[in-house]
Amino acid sequence: MIDPLHSYDPFDILNLIYELIRYLITGQGSSFLSDYFLGFYGRYGYFLILSSLFLSSVLVIFIAYVIFRVHGVYSKQRKSLKPVQSTEEEKEEAVKNEKWKIIAEHIESENPNDWRLAILEADIALGEMLDKSGYRGEGIGEQLKSADKSDFTTIDDAWEAHKIRNSIAHEGASFMITEREAKRVIGLYKKVFEEFDYI
Repeated sequence: MIDPLHSYDPFDILNLIYELIRYLITGQGSSFLSDYFLGFYGRYGYFLILSSLFLSSVLVIFIAYVIFRVHGVYSKQRKSLKPVQSTEEEKEEAVKNEKWKIIAEHIESENPNDWRLAILEADIALGEMLDKSGYRGEGIGEQLKSADKSDFTTIDDAWEAHKIRNSIAHEGASFMITEREAKRVIGLYKKVFEEFDYI
């Protein structure tokens, strides 16, 4: 067997190059080529295997580290990003919050007239919400009739609250309502608004 550390004369080197080219083109080579590489592998094969394992381990650790770092950066960026609201959306959100704040102040009053006013104002907000949600009809009653319960899970709450509002609108101050009942009705409106993310 040929020793790969052996000093070959120029003809041996040229012969090795020739055999390599021949092998790459035709897939066939002489025993000289086989002996050379078998001798080299026999002497350094164990070292090559250990080196390959070491380099592979380092590469796997490096890839895992890069993935971890990229994931960390992506997570920080995702947390820092917030939905951009236009000026019109911000104004609309401020108006909705202000309306609900006024309703909440009225319902916390000790004056029964304020409780009735809170219900009337909540019903106006309900009408605005139904308009923006695409429900069509003349008035809230018709809008609620056109709604599909599968898309409007709190529709029964909306109906109940709206009927009490109608009683207040028709009877005025003569409509008797307790504080507990008024807060319950406002709670019905609140459930509807929360379903549609209106407050």
